[in-house]
Order: sequence, then structure tokens, then C-alpha cells
Amino acid sequence: MDIWNTIESNDIFDLSRSEVEVIGNYNLKQKNVINIDEAQFQLYTPYEGGTINLNVGFEEFIDTHENEGHSSLEELRTWIREKAFDLENENISFVSKRGILINIGYSLYKPNDDWSFKVCRKDNVLYLSDDRKNEVPTREYLRRASYWCTNFERIITGKADEDDILSYLVAKLIIGDFQCIVAGKTACNDEDGNFMEIKTANSRYYSERIGRGWLQAYLCGNQKLLYGLRDNRGYVNEIKEENVAMVPNKYQRQGYWSASSMLGFIESVLKYLQDNVPEGATCSLRQNNGRYLLHLECENQVFLR
Repeated sequence: MDIWNTIESNDIFDLSRSEVEVIGNYNLKQKNVINIDEAQFQLYTPYEGGTINLNVGFEEFIDTHENEGHSSLEELRTWIREKAFDLENENISFVSKRGILINIGYSLYKPNDDWSFKVCRKDNVLYLSDDRKNEVPTREYLRRASYWCTNFERIITGKADEDDILSYLVAKLIIGDFQCIVAGKTACNDEDGNFMEIKTANSRYYSERIGRGWLQAYLCGNQKLLYGLRDNRGYVNEIKEENVAMVPNKYQRQGYWSASSMLGFIESVLKYLQDNVPEGATCSLRQNNGRYLLHLECENQVFLR
């Protein structure tokens, strides 16, 4: 069922109707949740080494980014269980990993992206879970671009190649009328305790690309956003540190991205899901065919254990 025309994009969403509060954290080691609310984070210190060649190590790089299916949501549900977090008492409507909300919000500007996730309603809470395998890019430039971002984070944080511990923030996210529990991987924090997202972007398109980076940082309560501005060859000549709260007023441009539009559209999609996903059912929500097409199909199988 094509539901695009039934969802209204709220271009005048009031940003004061959205709040984010970091309420916890955890580490992930070989798919096991450890260090609940005592997570280890890499410490960021300003880089002073000059130009960075992000290609170093690419030939030996093996992308092991594999799909964890519904276990990716299980990480967050493990935190909820271990903390005995009362979703009903806290008036939580949605539980989700951050990437799903990023895909929804940024689909306004990337209609050709192909994504899918499952939605399950249990005890009147809607759980959003990744539905597709994360494919490793086949084109060399895309593989390099993916590696550049990974390598830049490693260089900036001093993280060892063999370190397989990932750090996650858990946040309570308010978007309009909905309260959500969201988890997302976070690169590091600085000496003042500010959590930071680390990204790379072509310096020519920075003001346009920072929209997705802002959304990624905002949804989990990161206070800082660090970008390595690179050229087409993978050389970083400038590093920019941004205050997440200041990014929309500083960079958003009509036609490229808008914080109000992205958060407003996320709210609209969440409202549709709340109104249309029945208790106990699992639904699949997809965008494909190179257009703003959202499909909602319900099935009897429930993926939550």
C-alpha cells in the first residue's frame, strides 16, 4: 500500500517541540552488550598533525560491516531490561536505533535511497528494527569513501585497529507528541564531557552534507560535531568542530536541508505508524523505486522475543 500521500510533511515544525536527553550508555563487544551505563568512550584531543591522507591502510582494509538483523534492536532492549526501564510509566511510544530515524528524516532529500525496516507493536509500544542487510559498497570510490570516514575517526580518536569495542548512547527523544528511546554509536567525548560525532565530507559540499550529520548527532544527544573536510582524493586539509545546537541556523539552506522539515517528517511518519500498526502485528515500511514511496504491509509474525 502506497501511503506517501497520506503523510504530510511538516515544514514548519517548531524546533522547541523537540528535546533530547542522554539517559544512558553501553559498550558493544562482539555483539554482546557490556558496561551498561559505564561505557568506555574514546577521548578526543584536537589534531595538530597537518594534512591527513585517509587512503593509508585502504588496501589492507576488510569491511566486516555485517547485518545483525533484529539483534541490533536487541542491544537496546537489553539496556532497557537491565535498567528495568519502565516504558509505560515514562510514556514511551517508540523504541528505535538511530539509523532508522535518520533514513526517515533525510529521505526528503534522498528520495532515491532504498531502505526498509520492520515495526512491531507490543504493549502499545512500537519497536523499529532494521530489515535489510547492510551491503558493502562494490564501487571502489564508494568503498574508499566509507573507509575514509572510518579511518578519520580512528586517527582523530587514536583508536587501535584491533579495538572491537563500540560505544553507544541511549537518549530519550521528544519529537512533537511522541517520546522515543533511541540508541546510536558515538565516536568519542572531549575533555569537558561533550559527546561528539565524527564525519568526513567533501569540502565543496560541506554546508549541504552537514544536514545529515546534524540529524545523526542530534538524535542521540551529541553536543559536538567534528568534520574532516577532504578533497576527492581523500586528503583532509581542514577540520571543523561545530556546536550541534548552532548548526541549523548556521548552515541550513532552502532546498538542501532543513532541521524543521526533517524532524517534522519524522513526527508525521511516527504518527502514521502509531495510528495504523495494530497490537501484536509486525509491519514492514519501505521506501524504494526511486520515489517517495512508503509501503506498509502487515504480517502475523512478531520479531520481538
